[in-house]
Amino acid sequence: MKNYPEKQLKKIKRKRRMKAFYSAIGGVLSAIIGVFLIFYSRNAQLSFIYSLIIAAVLFIISAILFGLMSHNFQPTREEKIYSKGVEGEKDFRKHLDKLEGYKGYGVSLPHGGDIDALLICKKGVFAFEVKNYSGILTCEGDTWRRTKIGRGGGRYEGHVGNPSGEAKRHAQDLENYLLRRGLEVNVEPVVVIANRDAELHCDNCSVPVIKMEELRNFLRREDILTKREIKRIKNAIKKMTQA
Repeated sequence: MKNYPEKQLKKIKRKRRMKAFYSAIGGVLSAIIGVFLIFYSRNAQLSFIYSLIIAAVLFIISAILFGLMSHNFQPTREEKIYSKGVEGEKDFRKHLDKLEGYKGYGVSLPHGGDIDALLICKKGVFAFEVKNYSGILTCEGDTWRRTKIGRGGGRYEGHVGNPSGEAKRHAQDLENYLLRRGLEVNVEPVVVIANRDAELHCDNCSVPVIKMEELRNFLRREDILTKREIKRIKNAIKKMTQA
């Protein structure tokens, strides 16, 4: 199942490619009409000079449209941001798939939004919010700050949002859904930073924040769920996603 970043990335790419396609069509048509006016102006009611002026304008329009076509072949800044997010989530999936238990990706929730990655195993139920942020990340409660480091070593503030708050909302939504179906289960929200080069200072965050490679150590804990409980939770979530 595709999650939010993958869906958005696909939508952005499709929109950009359609812009490139329409620009190319417009450029070709403008050029064809311009050539037609030049070679067939004698048979038209317009004067030759007037036809040349119109043709020149059309060629300029054609050049602009071809320029837009070329521009739209390049990924946008928004597309690059979503691409990094998708790349980080795919890397995390590789780590998660090596572990025992039921996994879900892009799990749609009853009240909107989705859980990037879900793990149901003997250790519990974990809702992972995966971010591929770079730079230096700090977290106090649910207040996040991100400092990015430029190529020249300069530092500046980068967008970070509130991953811990988002993770808690998604976990609570799933927990409430399971409770309505008679399953009293604690869904633990976890923020995963997929970028290996990111520097974390999140000792006081309201939820666990881990690097991708710390996943195994994070799950070294006592078993709390039986196979029967895991199966019931898994079946309930399958029904939720199929609704």
